[in-house]
Amino acid sequence: MSNEYSHSVILREDRCIGCTSCLKVCPTEAIRVRDGKAKIISDRCIDCGECIRICPNHAKSAITDDLNMMKKFKYNIAIPSLTIYGQFPSNISISQILTSIKRIGFDEVVEDTIGADISIFLIKEYLLKKPGMEFPLINSSCPAIIRLIQIRFPDLIPNIITIETPVEITARIAKTEVAKRKGIDIKDIGVFFITPCTARVTSIRNPLGITESYVNGAISIKDIYGEIVRNLGDNNNLIKGISTRESILWPIAGGQASALGIENYLAVDGIHDVIKVLEEVELGKLEDIDFIECSACTGGCVGGPLVIQNSFIAKNRLMKHAKKVDISKYTKEDLDRFIKMYEDGFIRLTEKIEPKSVMRLDKDLSKSIHKMELVTEILKNLPGLDCGICGSPTCRAFAEDIVKGENKKAVCMIKTMNGFKSKNL
Repeated sequence: MSNEYSHSVILREDRCIGCTSCLKVCPTEAIRVRDGKAKIISDRCIDCGECIRICPNHAKSAITDDLNMMKKFKYNIAIPSLTIYGQFPSNISISQILTSIKRIGFDEVVEDTIGADISIFLIKEYLLKKPGMEFPLINSSCPAIIRLIQIRFPDLIPNIITIETPVEITARIAKTEVAKRKGIDIKDIGVFFITPCTARVTSIRNPLGITESYVNGAISIKDIYGEIVRNLGDNNNLIKGISTRESILWPIAGGQASALGIENYLAVDGIHDVIKVLEEVELGKLEDIDFIECSACTGGCVGGPLVIQNSFIAKNRLMKHAKKVDISKYTKEDLDRFIKMYEDGFIRLTEKIEPKSVMRLDKDLSKSIHKMELVTEILKNLPGLDCGICGSPTCRAFAEDIVKGENKKAVCMIKTMNGFKSKNL
C-alpha cells in the first residue's frame, strides 16, 4: 500500500470563485482563500464533506471508485450502506434493492447488518462492561469523527471504542467466508462498499487503527443510484434480506445508542455540535456519561454528502423498514465467538491511532510558545469579526498564518478600511 495520503474531497479550481463560503464550515480550518481561489490544507482535511455541501458553485467534489474497478477481481462482493434502503420509496423492499445491486454485475451482495449487529452486541455485552475502559466511550463508526479527534482532540483518542466499523467487520467476514467456500485466493476477491460518505472513502484508502482495509473500493450512492433503479422491476429470484431492526436504525442519529439499550448516553450529530460536546469531554465535564454516539453528518449517515434523498425522508423510510423486520437475536455462544474475533484482532483496531499535531504553530515546543505570543500580539490589532474576507476563516487563523509564514500577503481589509475612513473624516 502506498504511503501517500489520499483524500476523497477535492477542489476544482476552475469552478471556484473565492466566495469564502467553505471557510466558515470547515471544522478543522483546513481551507484558505489565496489569489481568489480556495486552497485545501491536506494535513488538516478530515474529508467530512461539509465544503461539498456548502459550495454554491460545486467547486468541491468527491473522488470515489467506479464499477470498472470490478474488472481487477475474479469475484466481486457489494456491501451497500444501510443508508441505501432510505433512498428508495418504502414500497420498494430491501430484497428488491439488494437484488438490483447484484444485477449490476456483482457476484454477491452482503448486508452491512452483519457488522452493525456484531458491533451493537459486543459494545453492549462486553466492551461497556470491560474493566479499564476510558469513559465516556466514543463510537468508532464515523471516520470523520475519528480524524477530527486525531487532529483537534488527541487527548480523547483513548476514549474511542477499539472495535472496527460495521462495514470493515462485514467485509472481513464476507471475504474470508467466500475464500473458503469458493476456494478463491482472498487477493482475487473484491469488496466494494456503496457509500453515503466521503470520509469513508478516505478511511478505506488510508485506514486508522488497522494496517489495511478488507474493502477494496468505495462507490458513491449518487453514482450507482441510476444503475440500481434501472435494474429494479423483475421480482423473480429476489435475495432474502437479513436486516434486523437495530441495524436498519444504525444510520440514523441516535440509532446506535438506542440499540445498545442503555440510558446513560449522548447522541450528537452535525460536526459542529460534535465539536462542542467533545470540548466538554476534554474538560472532564462528561465523565458520568457511559457512551457518546457522534455523527459528523446532521441526521447521521442518512445526511451524508453522497446520498440522493433528503435525510428526513430517508429517516422516515428506514423507520418503516425497521418495523417490518425482527429484532436481532444472538446467543451466549455467539457472544463468545464475537469476543474471540475481537480479542484475536480480527474485528478490532489493532494499530495505535497517533495524534496529528497539525494544529501546533511549530514542532519545537519553545518555538511554538514564542509564536503563540506573537499571535496574541497580532490579535490585539485585529477587529475580531472572523469575516473571512482576508482568506483565513478567523482572525486567529489569520494571525497564525502570518506567524507561520504561510500568508506573506496578509492584509486585514476591515482594518484597512477603518484606517482609510479615519484618515478621510
